[in-house]
Amino acid sequence: YSGNGRLCLLNLRTGTVTVLLDDPAGAVRDPQVHYEAEKVLFSYRKGELPYYHLYEIGIDGSNLTQLTDGPFDDIEPAYAPDGGILFCSTRCRRMVGCNPSPVATLYRCEADGSRIRELSPGAFTENTPWMLPDGRVLFTRWEYVDRNQLSYHHLWTCNPDGTRQMVYFGNQYQGTGAPVTRFSDVAMLGAKPIPGTNEIVASFSPGHGRAEHQGFITVVNPALGPDSLASARKLNTQRQFRDPYPVSPDCFLVADKEGLWLMDGEGRAERIFALSEEQMKADVECHEPRPLRARPREFAMPPAVDMSQATGVLALSDIYRGRNMEGVRRGEIKRLLVLEQLPKPVQFSGGQEPLTIGGTFALERVLGTVPVEPDGSAYM
Repeated sequence: YSGNGRLCLLNLRTGTVTVLLDDPAGAVRDPQVHYEAEKVLFSYRKGELPYYHLYEIGIDGSNLTQLTDGPFDDIEPAYAPDGGILFCSTRCRRMVGCNPSPVATLYRCEADGSRIRELSPGAFTENTPWMLPDGRVLFTRWEYVDRNQLSYHHLWTCNPDGTRQMVYFGNQYQGTGAPVTRFSDVAMLGAKPIPGTNEIVASFSPGHGRAEHQGFITVVNPALGPDSLASARKLNTQRQFRDPYPVSPDCFLVADKEGLWLMDGEGRAERIFALSEEQMKADVECHEPRPLRARPREFAMPPAVDMSQATGVLALSDIYRGRNMEGVRRGEIKRLLVLEQLPKPVQFSGGQEPLTIGGTFALERVLGTVPVEPDGSAYM
């Protein structure tokens, strides 16, 4: 966004708006309130500068502090319970496989912005990391390794140290033109846990993802498994919103381009702040409402990585236990072929033609094979 960047505090009792940061030439996004509610972490493109970086500011507008820098975009930060910060960044130096635009993947740093480290091997874009109560990180991954490039923007988890990356919801469903209620052809963005439940809420943005994540506010119950169509319950069916923040199971803060809203568990919405006509004519939009209140820290999961080692290990307990294994007889898998999806550091076109004709979007490197033991286990 080109300008009119503001970070604002809205008093719901009086309607008073206090501007914490105002940069008419810059852009402000992705605020997150600290656990003690004394400061706000956010992404900020200052003035006419080309890149977003991470900043903190006191809730009274004091002590604006820049945490990261460099020729990269650092966006969508989230506080981690161990004192670190999770965020997405173009520091991975990758390009989207089907479009000349940069990729951002998961990173973490210390509270002061030091010790920046990439957490994800993802070849394509990742978005909106957020902590789950059990200490895992919930995020969106655009994942089209040998599959349709438009249809897989679904929910994944990992540990805060980058280990145990795993599908959370929706990754078996490609875009088929089915209704949004069946969560094909949607980008699942801004997912957050709902207090007092095991459910999450996210914006399901139709198609390949609309501008600013606009879509249907959807509650997902993961207890039914990562691919259950019955798991997703769409709240709103007409007007579309974005940036849900669950205050309680029956109260969600949401936004659209004209203002901020409260939505209940049945999708009924009441506007609590409206932009003026002059602001809307100037292309000002509302984004990402957050309650200014203290909140408990999530479980601080101990790290499971040894950064002194050049490689990690992967243990597969039983290859025959999993989705889409019907018809595979125990004992008939003897070896696994291990492939690496190579990220693209540069993009000269909008498609795949420079690599193959009618084939993959990216190059793959064969790393080797590993044996599968009689009990279905493998180790690499």
